[in-house]
Amino acid sequence: MKKPNGRAESRRGGIPPQRAKTVGLAVRPYLTIKQSAILVWSLTIIAGAFFAALAAILTCPKCSYEYPEDATTCAHCGTALPKPPPNPALTATASINTTWTTAADDDWRKANEANTQNKAWLAWLYARNAYALNMMTEGTNSARAIKLTDLMENLEKRLRVTTTTCPLCQGSGHSDIHIKMSDGREQVLHSSSKLCARCEGAGALSAIVRADVLNHMCAQTKRDYDALQKDRGGVTLEGLWLRPELADSLAPKDRAQLLRALGSPCLDCAGMGILACTKCDGAGWIKCSNVECISGTMPCADCGGTGKPNKKAATASASKTSTTKYVSLGSFCQTCNGTGRTTCRTCKGQASLPCTTCNGKSSLVCKYCNGTGQNPLCTTCKGDGLITCPHCRGSGKYQTITCPDCKGVGQIVCTNCKGVGRRPKH
Repeated sequence: MKKPNGRAESRRGGIPPQRAKTVGLAVRPYLTIKQSAILVWSLTIIAGAFFAALAAILTCPKCSYEYPEDATTCAHCGTALPKPPPNPALTATASINTTWTTAADDDWRKANEANTQNKAWLAWLYARNAYALNMMTEGTNSARAIKLTDLMENLEKRLRVTTTTCPLCQGSGHSDIHIKMSDGREQVLHSSSKLCARCEGAGALSAIVRADVLNHMCAQTKRDYDALQKDRGGVTLEGLWLRPELADSLAPKDRAQLLRALGSPCLDCAGMGILACTKCDGAGWIKCSNVECISGTMPCADCGGTGKPNKKAATASASKTSTTKYVSLGSFCQTCNGTGRTTCRTCKGQASLPCTTCNGKSSLVCKYCNGTGQNPLCTTCKGDGLITCPHCRGSGKYQTITCPDCKGVGQIVCTNCKGVGRRPKH
């Protein structure tokens, strides 16, 4: 059908497409369902923000003048102003932080009690747990964190060090006196006035405890520790003990932060970073290689161990061809004062030699953890404890909804290390 001017009428009615373009109107004036939903959502957000800002404005109940949050009287009419209501979000956050702080304080107190009772392993387990819980409210440089770190380091020094019998005095703590009897027998007397030069009277020397012994002791104590934490109503999370209400509200990031702070002790060195030398069994010394050495002494070379003067040696001394200390014959050998023994030339009277494997240090750096005391970093998350959510690929959204796997965060707990950030190779 044609109009009088000869132009055809649009099939859709209204303004023809050519005319719509000239006047700047759209051909399809209607919104799609998706566009409508986005528009409604945007308007809702804007309205919510507007009313929230409006509710945050404080006005005087008498003159309706606006006043700041910290004001106590109205600057316009002088009326006493009511206290603003507390912010629910801030109140909830403060309550949660108080709960974390209380939990850390409880374990810290338990650690100090166990330390006072000389239960080093139990104190170390409590202090380690308190350090991890403390990370939720304070950093590594906080006063509490520093004190907990010092406590754990002191406990570790006590745990990895033991004692071994002094090889010089054989545990007596005093120097030995060798006396040659008239019948040729040798008698060893312990001097009560002269302390052993090696152990300074202690009768023992320090040594490093073997890792298998440390792991056994820790496992025994951990069974009691877990039972105590369970009796207090705690729940465990990869070795970390915390309150049920705190465990239920943990986000993946918080879980990883807690478990990274707790750590994953290396089993090869029991978390100490060092290993007892296997050659010297952690003592730092080995027995003197001289088969004739007894308590740092050996048979006198001048008298052959008899304690009596040697005529041939005396003649050689007189002619200055020997280093012997006496010149004339007497009733006893003046080199060894009649004891028949002199200081061992090999060990210089120490009855032992420094271990050639550890150079007398008693320990070696753990090769598995390179001295850190922790298992190697997880190869999946590189020690972060978190990985990109495979469902939403880190966007936090799946299609048009919040990702159900990561709850919109974009990250999930590492499936390889469970958030610890470290994982043993064996």
